[in-house]
Amino acid sequence: MAAYRVPHPDKPHIAHHARRQTLVARAVGFLLMWLLVGVMAFVADRAIPGQHLPWKKLTLVDPVGAATKVKAARAGADPAACRAVLAAGGIEFTEAPAHSSGFCTVSDALRITSGMAPLRPADAQMTCKEALALAIWERQVVQTAAFAELDQAVVGIDHYGSYSCRRIYGKEDGQVSEHALANAIDVAAFRLADGTSISVLKDWNDTGSKGRFLHRVRDGACKVFLTTLSPDYNVEHANHFHLDMGGWPKCA
Repeated sequence: MAAYRVPHPDKPHIAHHARRQTLVARAVGFLLMWLLVGVMAFVADRAIPGQHLPWKKLTLVDPVGAATKVKAARAGADPAACRAVLAAGGIEFTEAPAHSSGFCTVSDALRITSGMAPLRPADAQMTCKEALALAIWERQVVQTAAFAELDQAVVGIDHYGSYSCRRIYGKEDGQVSEHALANAIDVAAFRLADGTSISVLKDWNDTGSKGRFLHRVRDGACKVFLTTLSPDYNVEHANHFHLDMGGWPKCA
């Protein structure tokens, strides 16, 4: 193979011109690349619904989309922004006092008082980002699935608690549960307008509308919460959905 030769070594002005052309070509290519990116973003901003675009403002009105989880986590990291989204969406809440005990610390917590299907028990303190994800899920997933599968609204959500100062599965040692940070909730059942109760424990394996509803709300939760665990995960979750905004991304 012939060795590479510097063009016209005896004519430095030609080599200098060649280097300048190379730099110009690279600069033009760089500018064209960013121009293309800008055009694509411009088109996407107008053609793609906001719930799929991470730079669009998060609202409780938008259906759940590809960017909902990212936007909820981002808004939840800013206490003021998180509360602003809740308030703009008609969610009313009271502030919960910060407190710390052992390995359990609760800060930036609140209690939802109205604007969505009531939680039972009502006194559920949770971080704002958890409350935000819960409100999105209730509005855009739970109610949508209830009307689609059951032809009526959900008027109450039963749960086993949000804050609990404990480690995962209540063990004496090991990883601290997201419940210890008020960053999770365990949903057990849904109360319908006609008085019917749909239970995760009793109806998860139902082959009719109740089972379809539960699977739809679980699948929808995976698009909103960072961690969603259901009876499909293990026997410890046979009677509830664990929904949190602080653990590792997982849907099961």
